[in-house]
Formats: sequence, structure tokens, C-alpha cells
Amino acid sequence: MKNRRSDQAGAFRLPCLICCALILLASAVEPAQAQENPELNKVFAQMEKVGKGFRSFTAKIAKKKYTAILKEFDETETGEFCYGRAADGSALIREDITAPVRRILTIKGELATVFWPNSRQAKILNLGKNKDKAEYLAIGIGQSPAKLRENYDITYQGTESVDGAPCSVLLLRPKDKRTAAIYSLITMWVEKSSGITSQYKLQEPNNDYLLVNFTDEKLNARIPDSKFEQKIPNGVEIQRF
Repeated sequence: MKNRRSDQAGAFRLPCLICCALILLASAVEPAQAQENPELNKVFAQMEKVGKGFRSFTAKIAKKKYTAILKEFDETETGEFCYGRAADGSALIREDITAPVRRILTIKGELATVFWPNSRQAKILNLGKNKDKAEYLAIGIGQSPAKLRENYDITYQGTESVDGAPCSVLLLRPKDKRTAAIYSLITMWVEKSSGITSQYKLQEPNNDYLLVNFTDEKLNARIPDSKFEQKIPNGVEIQRF
């Protein structure tokens, strides 16, 4: 029964996250003025350097949802996260959650596929012209700061340690009102040693939030193309959006 409830919770939460993150961020916004904070500029310079040589990113992932009214977290989901870029520059993503319930998300081209092996259910979403917004699920990793500034007002919050590693903390406030109605604030922890995002938080207007943490991060490791493809077995119930 517990696994069934977890499957159902994931079934509702994940498509909502994908739709909000990949579709609502589609609106164009005028670029912001250059940032004046010297510490923020240092972080941007490091991120820019990483972005120029970026090919891929792999890590262990841990995700948990906080519900403000209950003042508690849902059960933590753990697994593996892979992120790369196709020849045309579009994002390639695989999020393989192994506990507490197996769930596999892949994004390639215009298709996002979510598969729950335990319940033998799958959802396939056609991203269409919003396929480039898949990078939202790996926000700040190998991305140009200029691209982030197009959509967010960014401020430097200071330094905090995440899993023992010193990180620069950046606050991102969406410029687009429709996006802000879903996620009012995004917090990024950028490792000082690597210039990549080791943790981020997506906060909703009601103070609920999703906390995503990466460990054992590896940059530019070779990832086979097959990693970003899913072959749904026969007999699986498939819903298409």
C-alpha cells in the first residue's frame, strides 16, 4: 500500500513539475543590466568557464518535497541523474529514481518519458517548441549566466557548506509573473571548487518547496546515447500529453 501511494504521489507531482518548468518558462524576457556585486561576478565567471567546456554531467541525486502547512518533508527519493547535450545543443536528461519507488524520466528531443516499472505505467509528454527548457531540471549546470539573467533577477546571498563543500548561494527570482506564480524563488548552491550547482531549491508561493541535492558529481564523462532513450515494455499503460 505504501508503494502504491508513493507511485500515485510521483505520478501527480512529476508531470506537474515538468509542465510548469518546461512550458511556463517559455516566455521571452529582456536581458538584465550587468551585475555589480563583485562576489556574484566571481561566481558568474566560474560558471561561464565551466559552460564553455561543458559536455555532460552525472551525479547521485536526492530529492525531497517540503510541505509548509504540515512542517514536514515527504520521503526522500534517491537515484542517478545524467545530463548532456545533443548535437543540436538541446538537453539530454535521464533521472533514474531507485528508491523508495523506481521511476525513470528521460528527455530527448521533443519527448519527455516517465516510466514507473512497479505499476507498469508510463507518461509521454510532447515538449514541442519548449524542448530547450529541459535544462531547467539541471539549472545552473553548464549554463551561461547570461542565459539565467534573461529570466531571473539574481542576487548573491553568501557562502554555505553543502555536504562539506563550500558553496556560493544565489537567489533567483523569476521575472515572468506566470513563472513566479509557480516558483516564487529558486535558491542555487554553486560549489566554489567546481563552479557547478550541487543543490537547488524550488520554492512555491505557499512556502512549499522541492530540495534537490547532487553528490559524486562528474563533469564531461562519456555517456552513451542509449542512456537517454527508453524502450517501454509491452503491456505497459501509456498516457500521452
